[in-house]
Amino acid sequence: MSEIKKDETNLVDVNVALVLAENKGLIDLNAEKDALIVDLSKKLSQATDLIEEDSKSRLIADIKPMTTLPSEYLSKMSIDDLGKMKKTLQSAAVPAFKAGTPMADNKYNPKKELDSMFDKFAASTWRKS
Repeated sequence: MSEIKKDETNLVDVNVALVLAENKGLIDLNAEKDALIVDLSKKLSQATDLIEEDSKSRLIADIKPMTTLPSEYLSKMSIDDLGKMKKTLQSAAVPAFKAGTPMADNKYNPKKELDSMFDKFAASTWRKS
């Protein structure tokens, strides 16, 4: 009977040793995966920052000719705000007309328009003496 117990304890010791060795291998593999995750997370954040900076610089380059705001102010704005500003400025821009069309040939003169409005108003309300 003592031999059977020795065999059982040897078998148990061998099994425990195998499990510990397997566990050590899994712990090492898990540490490698953790290091890889940290490295890939750093690379992802760097790529995200690069893409955001590129998008921001493109938006600022598009907005700059349409506004008198300084570049320092624009660079502190978020990408969403810059995108909204660009859309607003594009929709507020004076439309360009092709040469030869009536709108392109007649240059808009606000002073002339105001003078003619005043003349019409004066003619209708003032009495001529």
